[in-house]
Amino acid sequence: MNNVDKLFLKELRVEAIIGFLEWERRIKQVVSIDLEMGTDAKAAARADSVDAALNYERVAARVHDFVAASDFKLVETLAEALGR
Repeated sequence: MNNVDKLFLKELRVEAIIGFLEWERRIKQVVSIDLEMGTDAKAAARADSVDAALNYERVAARVHDFVAASDFKLVETLAEALGR
């Protein structure tokens, strides 16, 4: 994609089960997420309308809910799943 606009979420903190050791599977740990996401903001810019723009709050809520409900053993697996 050429001229991709980027959305950045920084330091989104979520409690989740992550890890493969027995004690890690029993407790929730804080996962801190920095996310860079490509988007096309041309339509929103042309319309100058919030209704045409990407809803940052909704994106952050979906990422939060996904991570909070996850049960991965590896951070790498969580990162790959977030990227899909």
